[in-house]
Amino acid sequence: MKKTIAQETQDILKGIEDFWKDLMSLPKADTQPIEEHQFILLLSGISSYRKMPGIEEHMGFDTLYHGKGRIAQRQTREHLEKMYGITDKESLVQAADQFYHTENEYEQFMSFWERRPLFNEKDLTAEGRGVFQKCKAFAELFRDHVKERGFFAWDCNEKIGLYRAACACDLISESEFWELTKPLAHKASQLYHSWKEYALSALCGSVYFMYCQDGCKEGEGLKQFYAINRMLMHRLFLDDGHWTRWEWYEYPSKKWAIPGTKIKQLLTDWEGPVGCLATDRIMVDGCRVGYLYREEPCQNMPDSGWRFFAGDEDDEYTSDTQRVGVYHLNTICNYDPDVLPLLHAPIGTAYIRGEDGIFHAEKLEEK
Repeated sequence: MKKTIAQETQDILKGIEDFWKDLMSLPKADTQPIEEHQFILLLSGISSYRKMPGIEEHMGFDTLYHGKGRIAQRQTREHLEKMYGITDKESLVQAADQFYHTENEYEQFMSFWERRPLFNEKDLTAEGRGVFQKCKAFAELFRDHVKERGFFAWDCNEKIGLYRAACACDLISESEFWELTKPLAHKASQLYHSWKEYALSALCGSVYFMYCQDGCKEGEGLKQFYAINRMLMHRLFLDDGHWTRWEWYEYPSKKWAIPGTKIKQLLTDWEGPVGCLATDRIMVDGCRVGYLYREEPCQNMPDSGWRFFAGDEDDEYTSDTQRVGVYHLNTICNYDPDVLPLLHAPIGTAYIRGEDGIFHAEKLEEK
């Protein structure tokens, strides 16, 4: 579908080009080292400026903010419930995934642009196909800016901001906040190499997000939303802003048991989403798969539902999000080809490797 660009959108695209030029022309500043927790808070730089009932001031970037008194915290809780349907940790995560999933949509669009579509557009309803094509065409306008990194920075910023508000009113604990946000920070650290790259992705993502939220409409409202977010990012960079003052955080790199250059195409008869989860016991330590199961795939993600374990991981190990990652099914097949014949098993299936070295089906316990 060819995209007819409204004048307001043309102005936005020109503004984004100028924004990037401005960032690249900033003089090199003396930056300070940053620790993980502060990095996570700074990733919510844009959303942290927004006020809401019970949070009438900037939440800051040094420590987690807590509402000033029970009345303020109650106001924030009521706001979160009214706006997002959030009443507890579970509904908080659901709301964050429901409202902020531009990353997953962009990955779907990329599969079409690269002629490896994740699904057939003809399977969509006429209405759904029309919306999908409009969103895909609009997202492609920003492709030269964000490339394969997509709009993840916007999702990351908004989700962390939402989790901060929930922590401010004691809807979740501080430990739960860090548990929810560390995977986002880890992915941001891998995708981007500077606050400038992160800002560009977030700015483009903000425009795409509002376009979708407003029923695929262009116009002055979209331009105003862009202008507000650009102003906030301008504040974060200039006048000794926080995104200028602090270094970009980099997590230690993992050393894979099989280098990427050694991965071969083994999965040749697969249709559908190719994502899966596997632990570092397999991917880093090189253990064979000892246990695998297939659950309901995560919504709005290219997820197959398959989960792979060496079999000796305990709850403490698997609860550490830095030890579990998202991979392509073909990659797992390279690490352990024995799983290849099992992958077409239906959702609800589980296998455990016996002492004989062979996988045996077993009942998948409900969580």
